[in-house]
Amino acid sequence: MIQAQLAADALARVYPEHEFVLAPLTTHGDRHPSMRLSDSPREGVFVKELEQALLDGRAELAVHSAKDLPTLATPGLGLAAFLPRGDARDALIARHGGTLSELPPGSRIGTGSPRRAAQIAAVRPDLRIVEIRGNVDTRLRRLAEGMVDGLILAVAGLERLDRLGEAHELLPFDVMLPAPGQGALVLQTLDGGEAGRLAAAVDDGPTRRAVEAERALLRRLGGGCLSALGAYALADGDDLTLQAVVLDASGRTAVRAGARGRDDAGVVNDVVTRLEAQGAAHLLERPGEALAGLRIMVTRADHQATGLANALRALGADAIVCPVIAIEPIAVDPALVHDLGRYDWLVLTSANGVDRLGEILREANRDFPAHIKVAAIGPETAARAEEAGMTPALVPSRFIAEELAQALAAAMTPGARILLARAAGSRDVLPDQLRARGARVDVVETYRAVPPADLRPRLAACLIGVDVITFTSSSTVRHFVGAMPEPPSDRVKIACIGPIAAQTARDLGLRVDIIAQEYTTRGLVDAIVRSRTPIPA
Repeated sequence: MIQAQLAADALARVYPEHEFVLAPLTTHGDRHPSMRLSDSPREGVFVKELEQALLDGRAELAVHSAKDLPTLATPGLGLAAFLPRGDARDALIARHGGTLSELPPGSRIGTGSPRRAAQIAAVRPDLRIVEIRGNVDTRLRRLAEGMVDGLILAVAGLERLDRLGEAHELLPFDVMLPAPGQGALVLQTLDGGEAGRLAAAVDDGPTRRAVEAERALLRRLGGGCLSALGAYALADGDDLTLQAVVLDASGRTAVRAGARGRDDAGVVNDVVTRLEAQGAAHLLERPGEALAGLRIMVTRADHQATGLANALRALGADAIVCPVIAIEPIAVDPALVHDLGRYDWLVLTSANGVDRLGEILREANRDFPAHIKVAAIGPETAARAEEAGMTPALVPSRFIAEELAQALAAAMTPGARILLARAAGSRDVLPDQLRARGARVDVVETYRAVPPADLRPRLAACLIGVDVITFTSSSTVRHFVGAMPEPPSDRVKIACIGPIAAQTARDLGLRVDIIAQEYTTRGLVDAIVRSRTPIPA
């Protein structure tokens, strides 16, 4: 709330005629303070719910700490303004006082950050790192109770709470480089909206320039906000200075690089090149342990399996790719493509649907009409549509057909012409609900999910020793059940991407153990992690 108030105050100074109302929202990371950040299967553990509030219209501006933002932008959202950056350093607060170099050997240092833990270990390998979560007050209370002997906290956060006086040492950058974006607040809005235009008036150019350079470095290296990577940039007139460090989890191996120049992209490239030459990529690719020891089957189509399999492997799982469906294109009447411009909305319900529609347009040598608004069922479909040049104007708050129908009914004009491009055999709930609300809906089936020819023998081999089977659609469930040699044993867990796939699994006699709260592959990985390390409510 303090961060949001700072943003509201900045906006009110520029626009005294406007009222900026704070709308508190608790994020997943806040609701589960016992979860280790290093066990989170994704970046943005504090960000996702705030972004969804923007997408579904519950808020017009979201205020984030720039260090918490995922490295890849969310489709449809933009970073409208950066407030002037605070002190980006980290601070040590010691239970019995003293600086980092003065702490007794074996002292327990509390932090939830792999970056801080690795840099502390690099200079004081004799100290013990203790995972600690919660807000500043919670952490300081645990320090006072003797749970830890010292805490590492962001200086900017302590300043905002007027508690910087409790720090015993502000750690210099040669000891601890901050997380990319640390100390900066960013205002996020819908792309092209009025809120973004208003927020642009409080944008601080030097802060934006510095933080964007740090985030560009993070993207280039393939790290995230949970990586053991520190970076700090400073815009000084025309020049930009950037320094960075990448470490392994133990802190025993660290690579550093820095550069200065007037070409920001060139400075970033220089630092990245030097870090990569020293082996930074290897340090960042070491897997986590959240899913270590689990053998997890990925059943989605072959061309889509890599992303989910890699996400599982990055957390230590043994991911077994065994596609139970293949995507078979369906020929479409050429007249549909010729008359595409008569539609007001295009509705896309899967990434496969996006890919197939793109193929159809390319085969017909046609561009996607710019006036057609696009509705996508979820963020993965939206991202694929964005890549294909069909920028979504609408994504529902929950990624199921019922929610998409409700959101589109509210957004469309009466009698709107809607084209729904989907897979054969899909549920009719979406077109039925839209028609019931006055829309003129045409449905075109552009592809079907079919079982691969060699599925039965391959599935039998893949099932040996499996601990978890993942399903990302009802079609994967149906084709799995149709080909499985026998029902999975009781020890095997069934993990579904959402309630529709889960219900299909139950209807076909499978026991469902895990259902993603966010109906995406990212959410599915998250749910598997939570099932292994329960998080108290």
